[in-house]
Amino acid sequence: MNKIIIGLMAVALAVCLINYGIDAFFYLKNRYCRFHIGRWKQEEWEKAVEKKAVKWLKKTPTVKITDNSRYMLLDFLNGKYRSKTIQSWQKAALILGLLEGQSEVSKKAAEAAAEALIDSSGNWKEPPVAVDCGMLSYAVLKASSDPQKIKPAMDISIAVIKKNINEERMVSYTGGKENPDMYVDTIGLVCPFLALYAEIFQSSEWEDIAFYQIKMFHQYGLYENTALPNHAFHIKSKLPLGVYGWGRGTAWYVIGLMDTYKNIKKKEYKDSLKEWIFDAAEKYLVYQRQDGGFGAILQRTQTYDSSATAALAWFYMNCYKIFSEEKYKKIAEKCMKKLLSCTRITGAIDWCQGDTKDIGVFAQTYDLMPFAQGMALRAMDLK
Repeated sequence: MNKIIIGLMAVALAVCLINYGIDAFFYLKNRYCRFHIGRWKQEEWEKAVEKKAVKWLKKTPTVKITDNSRYMLLDFLNGKYRSKTIQSWQKAALILGLLEGQSEVSKKAAEAAAEALIDSSGNWKEPPVAVDCGMLSYAVLKASSDPQKIKPAMDISIAVIKKNINEERMVSYTGGKENPDMYVDTIGLVCPFLALYAEIFQSSEWEDIAFYQIKMFHQYGLYENTALPNHAFHIKSKLPLGVYGWGRGTAWYVIGLMDTYKNIKKKEYKDSLKEWIFDAAEKYLVYQRQDGGFGAILQRTQTYDSSATAALAWFYMNCYKIFSEEKYKKIAEKCMKKLLSCTRITGAIDWCQGDTKDIGVFAQTYDLMPFAQGMALRAMDLK
């Protein structure tokens, strides 16, 4: 009997040690990895960010879907620590950032990473199940030297998106097509892919659908006279849901505007997108913080988020290319200086808001996010 009790106590002690050991590991990792953060020279920093992105292509860090810092073993066991759909757009941003740069080595690494996701028949090795796949599909399609070879995979992504189009012709981000909540995330994750797919495979219906998503969000999802997007709006009532000006939500909005603008062909669509891009660029000027960053909530400048800042750096560099306004370039450069100050000695950009839990329910943890690394590289590529 005593042996059984001792055995059970030993097992309990081992479980406790493993559980608290995991908690202690992540605590120490997050505490001490920020030593000497931000001590970079510009050129040295850019190379370090790129080098880290190449490394992350092979093993992309997890963006956790929990804010818990205790009993994390339970999150691992219950599948509440990691999500494949969130990871897909982390890798997508890395591929895009490296693909659009000047380094041939980095471009080849991006192309190889994209190719590794597709099997010999042109299908996904791991078929997507959610509309998040749009951004990764966009990156893979851009990276492909022969789009026809990967058309089966792209058609699977289109089928996933089509399955989630509701009777109002809007793409539902979560919960299937019966979900009436139209998220801003969909604008950045889906619309650029649909526009590029339409261009490459001569399927104009998807160009129409891409533009329609943005048009509807522009009409019902923005706060009047600010261009600040809400987290979502209700497709039936057209009422806003959640918070206006969420930083990464704004990033999704401008990514959708800009990347769709680059790939869309119909003149009336392109003209409207250009007008909305200019409006957003002008309206967001007042929200840049003194240190160059943008907030986790844009209009609340006491907050800060590197993922929003990286995306807006890229957005404003694109605006400079389109409108030749020097002020846009200066805004982007200020963003980049702030990102430099938030980069660890490993070359990883820090202080990114974690995964959103629900409409208006935002992460309280700020850590690494490969998406921000990729968007920062995309901004550098435009210099």
